Amino acid sequence: MMHCVIVEDEPHSAERLLILLGKNHSRQITVDKWLKTPDEVLEYLGKNTPDLVFFDVEIKDQTAFELMSQLPKIDFKVIFTTAHQEYALKAIKVSALDYLLKPIDQTELAEAIQKVEKSLSGSDSIRQMMDLILDLKKDKVPPKIGLPTLFGQEYVTPEEIIRCQADVNYTHIFLKDGRKLTVAKTLKEYESILAVHGFFRVHNSHLVNLREVKFYNKGKGGFLILKDGAEVEVASRRKEALLRVL
Repeated sequence: MMHCVIVEDEPHSAERLLILLGKNHSRQITVDKWLKTPDEVLEYLGKNTPDLVFFDVEIKDQTAFELMSQLPKIDFKVIFTTAHQEYALKAIKVSALDYLLKPIDQTELAEAIQKVEKSLSGSDSIRQMMDLILDLKKDKVPPKIGLPTLFGQEYVTPEEIIRCQADVNYTHIFLKDGRKLTVAKTLKEYESILAVHGFFRVHNSHLVNLREVKFYNKGKGGFLILKDGAEVEVASRRKEALLRVL
């Protein structure tokens, strides 16, 4: 019997998963906990080790990648769940054991669980899904990201990006070469792609490359001084999480 945890902030999605697990997999899996907030995730998974976690990619104002990077250890398998196919294609599939697109299909769920069962005995696969997250502390060259501009598509590596700033439905991307590119995508979309490359959402309007942080100035939330001299405000509710990953 596998002990699992569901990380999901949308009740209807969690309830659907609970129903499917109870109906078709009650002999294989028991659900120990349903975690609904980032604080619950860090508190519970920091002290407990389930066999499997169904991990929603977006939990309130944080991503699964941000939360997992803050855990002291990862000794459980992960099946990511997401309503956004772009997340699965650009961030999850590379490093995760598996992922499920919402609404979760019972056949795909069964296939994902079967993969987990086959791999539970393989100690070398315990951290398979964390490979990309661990690269945050390495100097490997990451894949390029396409930035749609007025004249076409410009490709840059995550390490070329210093920070991203929200502007309603647009995002300003500041590069190391001094240029600022404005793209017609939201900051949330770039957060989902860049979180696994060492970027952190320090404020509703700001996503920063942690490698580019030079100094943290204390305050209620405080602010960051980046290597290019830019000052970026830190939201008070994100301060503690930021200091854990710096």
